[in-house]
Amino acid sequence: MTGKTHIAIGAAAALAVTKYAPTSLIGGMPALVGDASLLACLAAGAAGGLLPDTDVSTSEASRQLKRAWWLLVAVVASTFAADALLGAGLVERTVAFARAAGANQVAGIAVIVAVLACGRASGHRGFSHSLVAAVLFFGGAYLAVPELSLALTVGYFSHLVADLLNKMPERIFWPVSRGQSLGLCKVGGVVDGALLVLGVAAVAALLAGWL
Repeated sequence: MTGKTHIAIGAAAALAVTKYAPTSLIGGMPALVGDASLLACLAAGAAGGLLPDTDVSTSEASRQLKRAWWLLVAVVASTFAADALLGAGLVERTVAFARAAGANQVAGIAVIVAVLACGRASGHRGFSHSLVAAVLFFGGAYLAVPELSLALTVGYFSHLVADLLNKMPERIFWPVSRGQSLGLCKVGGVVDGALLVLGVAAVAALLAGWL
């Protein structure tokens, strides 16, 4: 599937699930959806739909991730430079902000990064396209952003389901070495295009019904 198709399917799946998701969990646990806005859930589903393909250096997900990392590096470098030149205490404020974010958020981000890094190391449609990765991804997302964890994970899982339709197998039952594939379509083919149209139509219908 192309990146556009994964974005559309991920966004549609996230909207469909989060619309009926519980606003809180038993025992006072953080909400799966809570106060997350409609657009935030849509964006999270779209992002989740792309993330498994960070195992390919030429994919749209990898390009966007690289841009995000370079932006982060630029922000950190600028902060230290400004602090050194102006003595504005920016470094201390940044450290204080990081501490305020909490250990859960830091741990969650670390888990997500580890999942994507392991996927990159295992090759295309390897670890990152497995059920194990999806479960770990949900755990990381729940720690980092509980209210968007469901939308992110549904988008992520939708990618795995969509890729099962392709002729190229994916190791959805990793660490089993043999991959699975239904062999019904190819990237950029008729089925791929039809799923893109259906995904966009589903998003439009869900937005209209929600609003």
